[in-house]
Amino acid sequence: MFDHFIYLLQQKLEGDLPGAVAQNKMSPNVRLTSNTLANYSTTRESGVLILLYIKNNELYIPFIQRPEYKGAHSAQVSLPGGKFEPYDNTLKDTALRETWEEIGVKPDRMQIVGNLSPIYIPNSNFNVMPYVAYVAECPTFTPDAFEVDYIIEAKLLELMAPETVQTFVKNINGHTIKAPFFNINNCKIWGATAMIISELKEIIRTMEAIPSGSCNAQNGPIYR
Repeated sequence: MFDHFIYLLQQKLEGDLPGAVAQNKMSPNVRLTSNTLANYSTTRESGVLILLYIKNNELYIPFIQRPEYKGAHSAQVSLPGGKFEPYDNTLKDTALRETWEEIGVKPDRMQIVGNLSPIYIPNSNFNVMPYVAYVAECPTFTPDAFEVDYIIEAKLLELMAPETVQTFVKNINGHTIKAPFFNINNCKIWGATAMIISELKEIIRTMEAIPSGSCNAQNGPIYR
């Protein structure tokens, strides 16, 4: 049943994508919160991966909790991914390589299903291409000790549920930010990551029901 769902998703990703209309449903009211204006002439390319996998007869997606560091995405919840390197042939290679480095899932274990619409992140000046991949099992995750504090496993059905979407208000660098987020185990998935998931949700809503078995599976963080 999962293979059929993935097949249908692949067909959808090969068609017209909802793009910014779907992304903006989870956009903060202010996206540039740094004290430096974005310089489009120096924009860097990057790739991230939405990895669908099976656990307890349900589909899950792993997110990573970033550690605190001197950077635009310090202590945020993200999808595995990173910047394009000269030895990457494509941004798809970047997304697969970074996923292997950050959470320990080898590229040859993952089936690329397709890609979503690119999204620009003004705070870090990255243009991000999101890819969707599938593993027909529950992977053994190995979080990278330097780049990942822990892994958050989120049920796809939970991400699709309206009650999972909440809103927070906070001050960042003098900006009053009002942002929707996905509340997964009291972890806030917001910003560009939430906007990427929002487009995936919009596509899945046009498909058949998500296959699901047990509804009693407990998701939780995997610590390094």
